[in-house]
Amino acid sequence: MNSIRKTPISSSSKLVLVLFVVFGAIRVVDFIFYGQQTRDLLAGIGFSLMAFGVYKNGFGKTAPDANGRYASIVGAGLVLAAIVMRFWR
Repeated sequence: MNSIRKTPISSSSKLVLVLFVVFGAIRVVDFIFYGQQTRDLLAGIGFSLMAFGVYKNGFGKTAPDANGRYASIVGAGLVLAAIVMRFWR
């Protein structure tokens, strides 16, 4: 068991966390039920990874947890890829 206690996240971090979770859930539901386009799946996974990063490290602070930092970076890349796929012709 880990003896290091996690500091509670701030109110702004909670708001961003809830927004990322909601956006990720909307994109995954859109993928499952309404069209099954790859960009919806990428955006859902990306928002979920960014939510995990915010949960682990907070928002606007230095990142003490490397896994949370890497998850946020990969998640942001996936969301950007989904945006590019949306407008690519």
